[in-house]
Amino acid sequence: MTDSLLFLTTLSRLGDEQFTGTLRVEGARVGGMIVFHSGLVIAAETAAAPGLEPLLLRSGRISGEDWTETFAQAAPEGRLRAALVERGLLGSASVQVLTQTAAMDAVFALAVAEVHTCSPDPAGPGLPPLVPLVPGMDVGRVVRETRRRVDIAAEWRERGLDPWVRPHPTASAPPINEDRAEVLTRVNGRRTCRDIAFLLGRGLFAVMSDLRLLLEDGQIALQPLMPAATGTPPQQPRPAGPISASSPIAVGRPGADEGLELVVESTDGEAAPRRRLLHRRNTGGPS
Repeated sequence: MTDSLLFLTTLSRLGDEQFTGTLRVEGARVGGMIVFHSGLVIAAETAAAPGLEPLLLRSGRISGEDWTETFAQAAPEGRLRAALVERGLLGSASVQVLTQTAAMDAVFALAVAEVHTCSPDPAGPGLPPLVPLVPGMDVGRVVRETRRRVDIAAEWRERGLDPWVRPHPTASAPPINEDRAEVLTRVNGRRTCRDIAFLLGRGLFAVMSDLRLLLEDGQIALQPLMPAATGTPPQQPRPAGPISASSPIAVGRPGADEGLELVVESTDGEAAPRRRLLHRRNTGGPS
């Protein structure tokens, strides 16, 4: 996936230069930013992958009420990490692992986002990261792991699996593995891989790994289901606009000397009426 070369090369160069500031990244589908301090990665975020908040809330690690209260009190002072630990919501090691997971996942998501612009900005992100990595991650390690994931994702893409595809379930038996079974329950033909990651509060790379296994086992498919060919003639198009309880419905057999009479009757015993157009025979009287 050659579009990742510019991105990963820029990361390596900024690490070698002991860069402090923000790398702003723009891709064909999505953008993001990576924050450096003295050549170390201390934060990364993009709309293409879940950040710390969805990883905590959607996974059920922290309740929405606890997060909102802690965020409101601690985030403005830059104490969110400490407050999460002080309140007993997370351990110090858990905070570090989750922030590293979110940052690595964001870097991976950007690497497969068809990057076309990388702009280092020594001025920084404007606002400091909510929960920066302390200490930061070595850029060499970040680049090596991201390149490994990108190579794996290139194999997935050959089978049609990328962050933006919308898999749909098949009729195969559900998987035994709990994580993959949970992923499968979110597959509906409308959600992208990225959507499913956000819903579950799991990393994009991890969710795509499970989707790849589901694809191999025949439990999901990546192409839309085609309707079976039959000899049944196509249905007539419906009239424009919704059919409501008051829409007239024509019933009865047409005749050469019949007219139409509008009859209003109740549909379900309530006030909502249903109108029917009944055929009325011409009795030969004056018109």
